[in-house]
Amino acid sequence: MQQKEVPKVLTSKGISAEVVEALSGFKGEPDWLMEKRLHAWRTFENTPMPTLRDEAWRYTDISDVRIEDFAPYAPSPDVTSEGDLPEAVQTLIREGEENSALIVQHNSETAYSRVDEELTRRGVVFTDLHTALEEHEDLIREHLFGLVPEDYDKFAALSAAAFSGGSFLYVPRGVDVEVPIQSYRWLDVIGSIMPRTLIVVEEGASVTYIDEYASADGEDPAFSNGAIELYVGQGANLRYVSLQNWERNVLHFNTIRSSTGKDATISSLVVSLGSQLSRTNVEAGLTGAGSDSEMFGLYFADSNQVLDHHTLQDHIAPNAHSNLLYKGALRDESLTVFSGLIRVEPGAQKTDAYQTNRNVILGTDEAMAVSLPNLEIMADDVKCSHGSTTGQVDESDLFYLMSRGIPRNEAEKLVVFGFFGEVTSRVPLRGLKEKLDRAIEGKIGMGFEERVA
Repeated sequence: MQQKEVPKVLTSKGISAEVVEALSGFKGEPDWLMEKRLHAWRTFENTPMPTLRDEAWRYTDISDVRIEDFAPYAPSPDVTSEGDLPEAVQTLIREGEENSALIVQHNSETAYSRVDEELTRRGVVFTDLHTALEEHEDLIREHLFGLVPEDYDKFAALSAAAFSGGSFLYVPRGVDVEVPIQSYRWLDVIGSIMPRTLIVVEEGASVTYIDEYASADGEDPAFSNGAIELYVGQGANLRYVSLQNWERNVLHFNTIRSSTGKDATISSLVVSLGSQLSRTNVEAGLTGAGSDSEMFGLYFADSNQVLDHHTLQDHIAPNAHSNLLYKGALRDESLTVFSGLIRVEPGAQKTDAYQTNRNVILGTDEAMAVSLPNLEIMADDVKCSHGSTTGQVDESDLFYLMSRGIPRNEAEKLVVFGFFGEVTSRVPLRGLKEKLDRAIEGKIGMGFEERVA
């Protein structure tokens, strides 16, 4: 896609109100969106950076994260076909399963997109966010920032002020998209990307959407700060998958929030394998009576990685159901954090909600798993429960496998794959599951020296 000349202020380090205005002007945005960006920037400036004294951040130290060290915009080269994409991106596409639509975001811009004609004929819209803004402004204005507003937290404010790229999916009433839709985010320059995903699934429609994050190896730090807003209409069905496999130089912040209408169903799977430090918020708002949310998570930390997940099952309407299962493995000197809350609002009677977090520690290293399940119930006719377990790999299981001639490293792989199987079985595409299995196997198979090299 042909790109306009990028203003120098966007590719220089540091973000300011001038940068926000320049970005909005560069994108040719309407006045209402520039005003929202500037309001978000003021919110960002007035919101303190989280510290270990803040309850939600007391295990994750971000004191050395300096936003001013990053350029707000990372240009991508012109692309006219898949063959013009970086070889690594072409490989990612080839490894993927069949999809009915594909968007590739290369750094801060959409570099390639394809949508099956049948989807277009049925009224499905899948495009980058700024093209959608030009062609479907009313839809964008109605939903953008509705679930992840600028005052959600400091990083959401920055995302709202300086977002670029991103994708928009609209599935009309009653349309069943049988073949999944995919989005790739690829980062191969030092800088920052701030993508947004906006999905609107109307009444009775159904779709599976896959977000994937990957990058080129590098030594200098890079920064990713995203926001995902998922609207699921009455009786609709959305499956959302996020696979984060950045290289170790990337700092990753992401907020995923959904709203489900009456009798609607949403299933989310969040996989965190890469980055040096990752903070992901996943929140399901059960806003319609009879709505249903399944939340699955998988994370694997090694060397000195920090992978932090905060979840919320927010029961607002009565007769809704939610079930959460997050599983993590860790080794070496890594840290994982899971903080989950089931919140039942007044009037949300007949709520049925469950939350489980399980962690396994490999070896006898200094890895630490923090697990904080919580309940906040303000209704009196509900069924809610939560649980958490953390422990090392059972040596008797390893001994059993090794006694049958399986080397220890292979035995460890089998135990970990068995542990994760309850989650990986939820991956909707065979190619994606195979890619995930290879990534997990690579983490298990490497020695510590290789992982920190």
